[in-house]
Amino acid sequence: MRDLHILTSGPHLFTNDGRFGIQHPLRDSAIWNLQIKDVSPKDMGSYECQVNTEPKIKFLVNLTVFGKLLAVNNQRFVYALLYIE
Repeated sequence: MRDLHILTSGPHLFTNDGRFGIQHPLRDSAIWNLQIKDVSPKDMGSYECQVNTEPKIKFLVNLTVFGKLLAVNNQRFVYALLYIE
């Protein structure tokens, strides 16, 4: 198991890897997107989105990379979205 790292919190990035970015397309919406450019096998693993509520809300995405093809949650192409009101 690899170490856990916080990549983002709100609009703040906590990584020096310029391939990672955060998108919040609509200012007053609850939609946030983690963007990884030039995905490689070293990026494989679990990514978790958490919302600091009681009880905590979390959504886990498993990223698998096959050469230049990408699979998320065992699907070759998927758009993962977590919407919380």
